[in-house]
Amino acid sequence: MSTVASNPFLEGNLAPVHSEVTVTDLHVTGHLPEELVGRYLRNGPNPVKPVDPARYHWFSGTGMVHGVRLDGGRAEWYRNRWVRTREVTDHLGEPQVPSDWPDDHPNFPANTNVVAHAGKTWAIVEAGSPPVELSYDLDTVRVSNLGGTLPMAFSAHPKRDPITGELHVMTYWWGWGNQVQYLVVGTDGKVRRTVDIALPGSPMIHDLSITQKWVLILDLPCVFNLEAATRGAGLPYFWDHSYEARIGLLPREGNADEIVWCPIDPCYIFHPLNSYDDGDTVVLDAARHPKMFDRERRGPAEGPPTLERWILDTRTGSVSQQRIDGRSLEFPRVDERRVGLRHRYGYLAGVAAGFRQDALVKVDFDTGEVTARNDNARYGYGEPVFIPRHDAAEEDDGWVMALRHDTEHDTSDLAVFDARDFAGDPVAAVHLPVRVPNGFHGNWIPD
Repeated sequence: MSTVASNPFLEGNLAPVHSEVTVTDLHVTGHLPEELVGRYLRNGPNPVKPVDPARYHWFSGTGMVHGVRLDGGRAEWYRNRWVRTREVTDHLGEPQVPSDWPDDHPNFPANTNVVAHAGKTWAIVEAGSPPVELSYDLDTVRVSNLGGTLPMAFSAHPKRDPITGELHVMTYWWGWGNQVQYLVVGTDGKVRRTVDIALPGSPMIHDLSITQKWVLILDLPCVFNLEAATRGAGLPYFWDHSYEARIGLLPREGNADEIVWCPIDPCYIFHPLNSYDDGDTVVLDAARHPKMFDRERRGPAEGPPTLERWILDTRTGSVSQQRIDGRSLEFPRVDERRVGLRHRYGYLAGVAAGFRQDALVKVDFDTGEVTARNDNARYGYGEPVFIPRHDAAEEDDGWVMALRHDTEHDTSDLAVFDARDFAGDPVAAVHLPVRVPNGFHGNWIPD
């Protein structure tokens, strides 16, 4: 039986690529905005060696970061590099990279996101592992403990407060038992605040959301399964029908005993789009999955995720919920200058069956208008990233950037759209020399 035929998360554009590539002076269709000077980086699973299709979980693949550098209307380079965890260096016959941690510290593939903070670039993942520092050219520098301030684990989804510049992080590790940890990383790249939060179980908390007053804790029914872990499951977190779904509201500078818990209907949330304060309520917009890792335990395939809104009462813990859009949507993003503040626009990627890339979508939350690109018969889009035209530009005045897969030619490019002409032709497309497999998260990192 072939690998491709036996696991949907190893086929099509989820299949890995097998080489590291460096190409300079890339071909561009259209005209890249000269204001875009920096790197678009994206991380995702890409097994460095053959895997057992029966046991492979999409979330467990070796991390590979893909990068495109833009400068003055030119696409200067494309690079893809495996993130050098021990598995990678052993397989490639390379020496281990420096680490701030002992050898027995969790060292899972840093395969989920790539961010910049305090002058450094980090490849990051959840579930117990620390961040991995990368060079500007994406070579692995070291496994970091943030200057000796990180207690243990990091997260795949830190949220940067646009007012303070600090990162807010929700971490978990099965070895802690029924507990998660909230961190605040200062603008100097060091942890300045830590809060331990006891929970009824040991849930997989992929992301968090913040407002100017609160930190949102997504305590949902996808929890650690010890029996599966002892059997060697690729990811031992399964759906628990008896676990109560709830969202916790932790005051930004408060303690765990001040959390307001808000019960919600069972679901799973990988990715909030954003949240904000509205009087005595908190508004949360997010991609809602009906459940996670119940029947299909090799990747997300438990029904289409939809864009939903929850309104959480901070006084009573009561919740109301409404559907914003019923199509299958994931990877929601917002103008990063609006994180924790009221937003008008959101940008999402459609997901087809098997978590294949699909349409690119923009939502106007004020008018309810939803714009979906109609070229997805040919192109499948990954996570969109919004880049403002300049620091003082209005929300939605800028560009939306996304990797896309050309299904006709099985190639990839980096597409750049005018956000206010979302359904129009891209202003530019950077044609890449290799296919970029469907992955997870990335960011535009200006120089």
